[in-house]
Amino acid sequence: MTDFGNPAGFDIATVLTGSGLTLLLSAAIVRYGEQFQFSQAELYGIGGIALVGLGVVFGIALVLSGLR
Repeated sequence: MTDFGNPAGFDIATVLTGSGLTLLLSAAIVRYGEQFQFSQAELYGIGGIALVGLGVVFGIALVLSGLR
């Protein structure tokens, strides 16, 4: 029996959550970006690195706990 939440080899809930976080981060950068000393491109880069780092740490935690 196939996994309903994982029909194409990736978890749909994780993809939707990640996409939502990316859109929220983008909206925040556009809205409040001028208040920081960094350019918008740099803020996008910092946000992207933070999200990738969080994903890697979460993935490693899942593997170490035996859930993946």
